[in-house]
Amino acid sequence: MKRRIIALILLIGMLAGLTACQKATNEGYKLFRSTPLGFSIEYPNFWQKSTDVKEGVAVFVTPAEGYSDRHSESLSVQRFTPDMGYIDYVRGYVSDLESSVANYKLVSQKEIDLAGKKAYQIVYESATDDGSNELRFMQIFAEHKEQIYVLTYIGEFESYTYFLTDVEKMIATFEFLK
Repeated sequence: MKRRIIALILLIGMLAGLTACQKATNEGYKLFRSTPLGFSIEYPNFWQKSTDVKEGVAVFVTPAEGYSDRHSESLSVQRFTPDMGYIDYVRGYVSDLESSVANYKLVSQKEIDLAGKKAYQIVYESATDDGSNELRFMQIFAEHKEQIYVLTYIGEFESYTYFLTDVEKMIATFEFLK
């Protein structure tokens, strides 16, 4: 009987520990964890989450900033198996931007660390010809277990920096699942 009580106490303690691991570490954030998508990330409580496991994507969207807000800022994480090597994919993607994105302007590009892996980050801007819709993009490319992960933050030019602190915090919590 004494052994059963001790075993029960240990089991409850382990379950409590597992539950604690599933909570966000940042106050005001929720934890998103998807084994099928292969990653976890924390996101602000007031953002909306949408996932499509079949398409290999999760999207986290800010609330509208008012009636005139034409585009809610978002951070998406997409995972897919490339039909070419990681480096070739990234080089091809980046070189295609100039011809495929309207009024493309490269702001920065650099190597960074994402969850302990080497990653490549680009920041660029795009605008419609009449200037009515100016967007800034930050994309991070990383490879894990022969899969490419692309984190994309998109924001209206005026709002991009307003949400950037939240996005940077989200990216800092990103983890690949084993």
